[in-house]
Amino acid sequence: MGITEKVSFLKKQWPWWTAGLATGLAEAINFWFIPLSHPKHKFIGVTSGMARMLAGLESTLTGGSLIATKADYQPDIQWVIIGAIITALVFAWLEGELRDWVRYPKRFLMFTALGAFLFAWGTRVAGGCTLHHLLGGWAAMNIKSYVVMIVATIGAIIGIYIMRLARITPYFKSQDTKWYVEKANSWGWADGLTFDVDYNWQKDFLRLALYAFWAIFAIVILYMALFGNNYAIAQGWAASLEDTKIYHSMLLPENIGNIILLLIIGGLLGLSVAKTGFGTECAIMTPEMGYMFSKDEINLGRKWGFTYSIRTVFMSMGPIVAYAVHILIASTAFFLAFALFGIVDGHHVPWHDSMRNWPNLPLDIFGGLLLGMGTVFMLGCEFRNYGRTGLLYITGLLIWPFFYLGYLPYTLARDFWDGIMSDPAYRYVGTTFLPELLAPGNHAAQVAIWVLYLLFWAFVLYISLKIGARNLGVTIKDLLTKNSEELYMLRIEKLKEKDPKRFEEIDALEKELAEIAEKDFY
Repeated sequence: MGITEKVSFLKKQWPWWTAGLATGLAEAINFWFIPLSHPKHKFIGVTSGMARMLAGLESTLTGGSLIATKADYQPDIQWVIIGAIITALVFAWLEGELRDWVRYPKRFLMFTALGAFLFAWGTRVAGGCTLHHLLGGWAAMNIKSYVVMIVATIGAIIGIYIMRLARITPYFKSQDTKWYVEKANSWGWADGLTFDVDYNWQKDFLRLALYAFWAIFAIVILYMALFGNNYAIAQGWAASLEDTKIYHSMLLPENIGNIILLLIIGGLLGLSVAKTGFGTECAIMTPEMGYMFSKDEINLGRKWGFTYSIRTVFMSMGPIVAYAVHILIASTAFFLAFALFGIVDGHHVPWHDSMRNWPNLPLDIFGGLLLGMGTVFMLGCEFRNYGRTGLLYITGLLIWPFFYLGYLPYTLARDFWDGIMSDPAYRYVGTTFLPELLAPGNHAAQVAIWVLYLLFWAFVLYISLKIGARNLGVTIKDLLTKNSEELYMLRIEKLKEKDPKRFEEIDALEKELAEIAEKDFY
């Protein structure tokens, strides 16, 4: 496929704003309707759900669990994750392009494993993953989420610097699309590093081993869905199967509606990744990266080792456009609940009476740093990697056993970490709800603050489109109708026509990055 070819909507990638539409709808549906008839009005959180699925895997196979050390982490099934994986797999199949051809060097996969470990640990001490904090918390004006994600940005920059020293930042991409990667490979560009015409995944021992792991995991999940898991009963946390968490996820008639809705929510998240490569880490880094590369693309591209494709994505402002769309949809859903019913993140009061939601300075800083570094090391945030699992990226398959290991520093020392979480001395603010902090007890003023917040994000959307179009020398219509790969090619055409000297500089830089990149493939 190329830029001039006519390809059906389902056979190619989509413009960035569609990711924000999908994730925003997922957040709104989860907030208003989960569970059916008795909604909790909470934003999406999946990391504890994955911990419970992994607890189900180990307890089903071994009879014991290092994750389910207390009742709140007992085995369960997280249908949102399953929906994300299945949907990404289906859309990759519809495109005719599973990413089983994408290759990474050994060193990159070592960082992926380390990143999954750090990220899982960070989710536990920071009170949630980047999906929870950035897609949910920021939309709900949650102060804790602001702090965690600002610190995570610092952690991400540190992580990028470390990976640059390891000569593997040229493998950073929002998405690998074969027709473009093959072109880049033929040009000798770093964007083509992940393609190898001689690679055969059927002879790849690591990939086959991960497929075996996943086959076992899928069988265990299906078994738990049909027959449940009695580990909580054996531990004395529940008197019967009906009292366990797994009971609520079994394939019984009264549960089917919730399961279908959760699968749809996960499907929307998986769709956003499969069709654009969207992730929270690229969204939060886009404004500063886009600005820097628009001012000095060549020198900064060389300094950070970022290739033409990811530089173009940043300069297009696509990820922040998607994020702004998400915020406008999700935050409007949260705003209506607050304005009409006084509901803030599942509560009719602005204080979140949960230990994990309390702002905690040392853990928010420590957890945020772990989240940021982990996100960069494993080439994407948690929910992005669920989608990448479905796309069959080797990195998406690899993260799961190391997520399991990453939960253990918390689950094996629960009393230590929970003691820090519950210590009032570490709280840095008296509420997690920003409007309550700015206008205590004044509902009308808090509603007005939220309206201003929505207007701010509408402005972010407008200005991001305007800046992105200017940076790439395209129109706003191009940004709204073309996917990333089409924008890469369109920008190349315009550079060749209007600024051939700049194109020659980019061509030389891409070949230089390809030469210095780590290529010790596993």
